[in-house]
Amino acid sequence: MTAVSLFPSELWLEIFEWATFYPDAYATSYKPFCSTALSEAQPTCRDTAISCSLALVCRLWHALVIEFLYRDVRIGYGQSTLKGALCDEQGYGKFVRRAVLPFQYTSTPTWNPAPLPSVEILKLCNRLEVLIRPRSPPLSTVSQQFQFDAESLPLPSLKRLEWNYNLDAEHSGGINSLGATLQNAPNLQYLSIGSVPRVPMIDFRKVSLPFLETLALSSLSGQLMHQISYRWDLPSLSHIVLGAVTVPDISCLWDTYGAQIKSLELGRHASFLVRDVITPTLNNCPHLEELNYHIFFTLPPMLHESHESIHTVGLHSAPNLMFPSDDTWILLERHFEILEYLTSLHTVRLFGDWSQIVADPRFATIFVKLREHGCQVVV
Repeated sequence: MTAVSLFPSELWLEIFEWATFYPDAYATSYKPFCSTALSEAQPTCRDTAISCSLALVCRLWHALVIEFLYRDVRIGYGQSTLKGALCDEQGYGKFVRRAVLPFQYTSTPTWNPAPLPSVEILKLCNRLEVLIRPRSPPLSTVSQQFQFDAESLPLPSLKRLEWNYNLDAEHSGGINSLGATLQNAPNLQYLSIGSVPRVPMIDFRKVSLPFLETLALSSLSGQLMHQISYRWDLPSLSHIVLGAVTVPDISCLWDTYGAQIKSLELGRHASFLVRDVITPTLNNCPHLEELNYHIFFTLPPMLHESHESIHTVGLHSAPNLMFPSDDTWILLERHFEILEYLTSLHTVRLFGDWSQIVADPRFATIFVKLREHGCQVVV
């Protein structure tokens, strides 16, 4: 009797799930400093490779691991083979939870009445929860022409969408248009928008996403802010991640959504050193409970009165090479000083590498003040 047959199938399934599942790739809820850290290919490609290796061990393992093998697909070369596997009598399409669809595989260089193969593949994934439109690599113009309309399709099961703008593709509509895709995905809970262009993006469509809780933006431009504030209806929005800001004032965003926002995260970008984003956020988001930002890339807020809603602050220690060592400590101390204005603060979470900062004798004074304030420091 082999070791494989000694264990029940249910136990092997648990082991395979543990070995091949990367939860952040499928997450639909907000986690601090995770919105921009995950690439469209890694580490899920590694997990797929593990699934392939497990499937080759024996027939039993192949049967057990097949759902993990098709859980994550990348639509690219070999589309006919993938389509055949998803639509055969085994119905592997029902296993697909996450799909990566590069824009070059939804290009429309010529008119063709037949549906795009990549779109046909998506139609077979009737339980798709996560769709990634990755940043377009520098390719020849032949492989990325969008001259004709792209097909649109309903995505009722989609919960997470990671979208990187491709302006050329946007004009072809359908699956290449963010607005059209959002209209076809009414059950979205998590939306990440990357590669936001600075040129005007004119889209007059109304978008209603009643279940969207997290909105992550690589950059907040004026045009995008106007769309989100005045053309989108997001009644459940409670978590916002801003990778950068290119507008001097984001008050219209808070005018629309400030009363419902519970957490704000600021990215690792020098634009947050140019303008104070935190102070107007605290003044216009009365129910804000959590604030996360990169301490060396963010201007300390100018607080003159207490704020009672914040109970958790997350600080990331990513270094900023623009500052010499002494200026770094001045900035750090100023950030910790303003925490005393957050009267309900009970947790300070430290992200990144804080080993050198914590080992510095100057941090001992900061730590003592936090403890006197009743704050728990979590590393």
